[in-house]
Amino acid sequence: MHTVGRTYAADEGLTLGDLQDVLPRSNDPGCSAGFAHGLVTGVAPSIDVQQPREAAGVCEDAGTRYRRYSCVHGLGHAFMRIHDDRLGPALDLCRALGPPAPDCAQGAYHDYWFAVAGADEAELPPGAVTDARQLCGAQPAAFVRPCWYRAFVENRPEGIVVDSAAHLDVLCDGLAGLQREACITGAAVIGPADPERQLELCAGFDGHRDAVACIRGTKAQNLLGATTETYVRLVAGCERFAGAIRRGCYGWLGKAVAVLTDGAFEREGCPALDREDARRLCAAGARELESALVTFS
Repeated sequence: MHTVGRTYAADEGLTLGDLQDVLPRSNDPGCSAGFAHGLVTGVAPSIDVQQPREAAGVCEDAGTRYRRYSCVHGLGHAFMRIHDDRLGPALDLCRALGPPAPDCAQGAYHDYWFAVAGADEAELPPGAVTDARQLCGAQPAAFVRPCWYRAFVENRPEGIVVDSAAHLDVLCDGLAGLQREACITGAAVIGPADPERQLELCAGFDGHRDAVACIRGTKAQNLLGATTETYVRLVAGCERFAGAIRRGCYGWLGKAVAVLTDGAFEREGCPALDREDARRLCAAGARELESALVTFS
């Protein structure tokens, strides 16, 4: 759908000023989001690279929190196409956006991994790095998670099935600190499609940093449009963890589901959790929905 959106924008002669009239009115992270990213990429020629925040201003009017995120992600794609898929100058434009920079960067890395895979007519410049460990290992700390998040999704290792913590450990073997955490999050995204099953997988980690990183890869987005009860059941699954893992789980899933429900989960879902600390941690995470998502799709 990136290609469809980009082609539509070109055929209709759309510019940045037209964007709000044509962006999908949907929180769907699949088809609709892909079309939106393609539209933003398609209007790239009309973006003034001297005024990148002007483009980000268009995204502020996108409606829901998810659509605002998706629009900023699309700017990352657009900035890459403006600079012939050269990551450095594209990331410079993302940085100029201020707080949304990591979400813009994820769009830039998304386009980069498209180019590695030969998708969506993206083309790598000569000599570009194609190994995730080498590329993400050289990125500034604020962009390490976005880099890894797309690495496995767009270039899934052949023959790899991720259905246990041990499989994630193998994919991220030899990495440490932020690099390992980001790798585990990205690898978890290609794990089970059922987010409740993903949480079970994450429980296989002993260390809290690995477990929380795994939880960040939980595809809550696959429950888009579900009932409040379904979301509550997912978030209540954090009860299986203890200490820092439990806190991280409630915080992240509270935020993720709040994004999907445009803030409604803080009011309708978090209060339905059984434990007082769960309600508090979930609500605290939900209140962070306007901050950069960093790892999301």
